[in-house]
Amino acid sequence: MRLTPMSQRLPGLRAAATAVVLGVLLAGGAAAASYAALRGDARSTANAPAPASGAPVAQVPPPVTDPGTSTPTTLPPASTPTTASTTTDDTSKVDTTDTTTTDTTTTTDTSTSTTTTSTTTTSTTPAAPSRVTFAKGQGSLYDPDGVVAERGEEGAAIDGSTSKAWTVTLSDGQSGGFGYVLDFDQATALKSLRIYTPTDGLVVKILGTTKASLPPDALDLGWDTLAGETTLKGASGGKRLTLSEVGGRNRKYKHVLVWFTDVPGSPASARINEIYAYR
Repeated sequence: MRLTPMSQRLPGLRAAATAVVLGVLLAGGAAAASYAALRGDARSTANAPAPASGAPVAQVPPPVTDPGTSTPTTLPPASTPTTASTTTDDTSKVDTTDTTTTDTTTTTDTSTSTTTTSTTTTSTTPAAPSRVTFAKGQGSLYDPDGVVAERGEEGAAIDGSTSKAWTVTLSDGQSGGFGYVLDFDQATALKSLRIYTPTDGLVVKILGTTKASLPPDALDLGWDTLAGETTLKGASGGKRLTLSEVGGRNRKYKHVLVWFTDVPGSPASARINEIYAYR
């Protein structure tokens, strides 16, 4: 066997080594190109806009890369989310209407209740009159013309009892013109008088004065007429005389006079059991 000298085999080895190196370099370049393509796809996927809130996002499996070629993956279009708020708004409107109706009804009931209460508390019933209690000396004879011939106890006409009586007898030829005066410590507004007498046919009228001293006679302008002439029938229950307001107002009087204008009998005489005064 003939051996080839080393100098003759070196060129062939060098060529083979060169071919191997070139193959390795080409394979490395292809791998680098594939890696670069994969990184580009990953960056494109990361920079893509996020899908709208509330929409389902499809899960994309990692791409299968061929060493020679790389195809970018296309994401499916995002679906538009649906907002359901119309029902909530309608319900809110209905609730608001119901609340307004309830408030209106409550206000009407309160107004009606207030009106009824105001009408109920109004009262027009006048106060009942009260009887005046006289002391001794607050009733006396008034005889400016001196027509009285005899007289009894004057206090018996205002002692509060009808069991005793004040009596009076006139001079011959006289039939009236005297009176019985009530004296008040303070001026008083009277509403009525009630006279108890068994004498049938007595005619009286009621006068009043605001003056501290009595006028000289019954015709004096110092007297106000509180009740016109009235005939007493001698009833056991007495005769009530309502006193009128003079000048449109109920005046207060210091003295009130029961004036006898006509006394029956011959000689004329009268019996007064009691005089009640009411204010």
